[in-house]
Amino acid sequence: MTLALFSNETHSAIRRFALGSFLAAAVLAGGGAAYAADGAGGTGGKPAPHQSQSKNAHREHGQKDPARLIKRFDKNGDGKLTVAELPEKMQKQLGQADTNKDGTLSAEELKANAEQQVKERQSKQSARFAQNDKNGDGFLTRDEVGEKRWEQMKAADANRDGKLSPDELRAAHPAHKAPAAR
Repeated sequence: MTLALFSNETHSAIRRFALGSFLAAAVLAGGGAAYAADGAGGTGGKPAPHQSQSKNAHREHGQKDPARLIKRFDKNGDGKLTVAELPEKMQKQLGQADTNKDGTLSAEELKANAEQQVKERQSKQSARFAQNDKNGDGFLTRDEVGEKRWEQMKAADANRDGKLSPDELRAAHPAHKAPAAR
């Protein structure tokens, strides 16, 4: 007659836990080793084709660093970026950046284009804000934007005073706390 230290049910649970812990450790160790062996991504800072890239990541690596954008899309490796080398979706957007009409997009032209786009976007946002600010006091309230829209925007009310300033909306928008005023 043998004495069992654990019941069959407890023994089975311990085995599952041990196996799960071992597998988790193996996956983490293998993933870390692969990451290190691959040179922290192995694509020279570019995401692998199968990796998705958020819009913010694109902005950080593209518009804020034009040299990186040039390097990334310079298909023929000549150190120059032409509109034809860009993905189709970007051709229209960045085609107008070639202000000197030499057929290539310089880092300076890309930076100036990005700054112009930011100014245009801010101008549109200011106009939308003014259109929604029906009493002209410089704030948006529930009465001005409606109940449904206010429910979407109220997270941006940082000081909880029941009204939104342009600064509160700008601060909340990048963090996706609230949509821009429409």
